[in-house]
Amino acid sequence: MRAIIYARVSTEEQEKGYSIDAQVEACTNYAKAKGWEIVKVYREAKSGKSADNRSQLQKALQLLEGGGADILIVWRLDRLTRSIMDFQKIVGRVGARVSSVVEGLDMSTSSGRFVANILIAFAQYERESIGERTRLGLQRAKAEGKRIGRKPKVPKDVRTEIISLRERGYTYREIAERTGVSMWTVRHICQRAIS
Repeated sequence: MRAIIYARVSTEEQEKGYSIDAQVEACTNYAKAKGWEIVKVYREAKSGKSADNRSQLQKALQLLEGGGADILIVWRLDRLTRSIMDFQKIVGRVGARVSSVVEGLDMSTSSGRFVANILIAFAQYERESIGERTRLGLQRAKAEGKRIGRKPKVPKDVRTEIISLRERGYTYREIAERTGVSMWTVRHICQRAIS
């Protein structure tokens, strides 16, 4: 059997770490143990919320649909998606030709598909719960007057000067030349001051 490996992490920060390489290694070992030939490896740093915006997953599915491979291997099902709807779409496109290392599911059986659907439902629940906790924490921090997000790279006195120059009619380019701050950053600071 010809196999595709799809490995995903949620952020580019994680991609620089060991997680994605560990997934590929586990999937490679799994394929070798089964006697499957690996024809392509796809890596991606994107949220599991939606499969539609993940270009590498879409390429993997297209290769599978086009007959360039027989099975798609993921380390865990939640690396494939954390959405019940997306999972149903994927299964609709490629059928039971998905295998996960951790769960060891045989999606060609009704019980395998049943368990896979339950696992994806839990993955979606977990993703949504994380979002709820994050929103709650941000609301609380804002209510307490804490700064949300990164600290600005442009010092407060320079930001004040930028806004003052803009109010006096200077162009973004002129302000950038006077303050040594990029024109894009000048525009961003001025637009945020207006809103």
